[in-house]
Amino acid sequence: MFSYLKRHRLVSFVVLALIGANVYGSGGKEAAKPPAAGGLYTVPILYNGALATVKKSGETVIGKVIKEKFGIEFEFISMTSDAQERMNMMLAAGDYPEILRIEGLDIISKYIKAGAALPLDDFVANSRYFKDRFKEQIPLWKLTGNGKLYNWDWLEPQQFEVGLDINDVGVRTDVLEQQGWPNLLSEDDYVAFLKKGLADNPVTNGQKTIGMVVPFAESWGMSLTNVMIEKGGDYIDTGDNLSTCWNQAEGRFEDVFLNRYTQENIRFFNRLYREGLLDKECFTDFGTQVSEKLNSGRALSVFYTLWLAGGANSELIKSGNPGMQYINMPIRTNAQAKENTKRQIRVEITRPFDSYIITKNAKDPKRLFELLDWASSEEGQVLLQSGVEGIHYTVKDGKRVPTEAFVTGMASDPEYAEKNGFNIFSFLGAAKTFAADGQAYNLLLDANFRDKITLTERQMEAYKKLGWKNSLEYWLKTGVSAPVGLIARVVIDQDNELSMLNQKVTQFRYQAAATLITAASEAEYKKLLAGILEDYKKLNAQRVIDEYNRVYNELKAGLKN
Repeated sequence: MFSYLKRHRLVSFVVLALIGANVYGSGGKEAAKPPAAGGLYTVPILYNGALATVKKSGETVIGKVIKEKFGIEFEFISMTSDAQERMNMMLAAGDYPEILRIEGLDIISKYIKAGAALPLDDFVANSRYFKDRFKEQIPLWKLTGNGKLYNWDWLEPQQFEVGLDINDVGVRTDVLEQQGWPNLLSEDDYVAFLKKGLADNPVTNGQKTIGMVVPFAESWGMSLTNVMIEKGGDYIDTGDNLSTCWNQAEGRFEDVFLNRYTQENIRFFNRLYREGLLDKECFTDFGTQVSEKLNSGRALSVFYTLWLAGGANSELIKSGNPGMQYINMPIRTNAQAKENTKRQIRVEITRPFDSYIITKNAKDPKRLFELLDWASSEEGQVLLQSGVEGIHYTVKDGKRVPTEAFVTGMASDPEYAEKNGFNIFSFLGAAKTFAADGQAYNLLLDANFRDKITLTERQMEAYKKLGWKNSLEYWLKTGVSAPVGLIARVVIDQDNELSMLNQKVTQFRYQAAATLITAASEAEYKKLLAGILEDYKKLNAQRVIDEYNRVYNELKAGLKN
């Protein structure tokens, strides 16, 4: 859900051009010759953010195995710019790496049309593992390339039971304990909890306590005003943060702003605002500011952006406040809680916002695909996600069991995963499915080990006090799989005038949500809403919704053929 949320920053065109010319070789120059057979092949990889210690993959435990087996080593180049802007600038300059991460179907299409992306069909036809691993995805991926395959996605394929990724509300555990470990769920539950929490804890570590924090200032921040659509029983988010949502029950796109759960979502934030429970700085706070408030424990809760609380728990332990750590708890609107229907939990069949291509600048695309093909095998996936037998896991009665060193390292050393090579090879794929032994490839996602490895003692204690068997029990019991395949491929062509209207509608609803959230009273809220809905009608947003459904039906028909 909200697949574009966890994204990036900004760099100058000059810097990009210099890096492209020095590292990748300009697209306008003669292509570099392939390395000699069996020789070391070093491949630059753009990495969003920065790795703490690793510069080349061969420095890691997993990377050494790949280097010895294939003679390929990846050199990580740190980039902290806005990802989509960077992709566009690199394409314009003709300077891009051999393997490139792409965000969005529109960018993939641009690289294909420019001849910058290499077709993979011949490689796939002769592959041993790739074509079987991605047999469900390949027909969908080909839709972008007019019948040819150019890209593959990270974290595919997926199964509902493996690695359930849910973001609801991060809640401070000491306040849960103060109030007798209540199982929060509805709007009313959270309002009552936060009001009492602020009354009992007006100050935290010398600073004024905040009820709920939200990073609305992020480019995707205001899309959190419709996040409640996924908490009910009919809808899922389409992942593009624009003007539609997907009705899973009816099989069609609908207007996300007019959706009743979106309206309930906005009204909930207004209620928090009027009660003094919503952070007054939420409209100017980015993720960095929210993280700071979580790191100090000032915030009693954080809405949706649970990934910002991971580092906070470590900071709270370091500062001598382990009891304040945050855990993920469910939330639903009052109506959803009363309806009590199974929530639709997104299972992604494709992830166009997290794709990779081999570009025309590749020195030896055949050699790269051979590695990618092997990475799609059972052996490859176990290595990439579970590590090396004897170091990261042992095998007992046919099952992988994480070693104590792995468990301790993952729990206590922030650099352990990186040094060992976990999570740095996303361009080689990572199946969120069960392996041949019936366990998740990634033992961090396996139900038998997940909490032991990923949660602190305080977090595990909290879930136990709440009466949960594990940290995912609520969602596994109350959710159903909602496969998202074809709908993730639906976009409006940028040359279509409706694309501009789509953006206009989206900006309107974001501004409208901010206005409604800050209404001073219920009467003012109703008055503002009436005027906003009248203005919204004038945009004729239904034209955009109709276009989404037209494109969807067209793609669906093409897929059948």
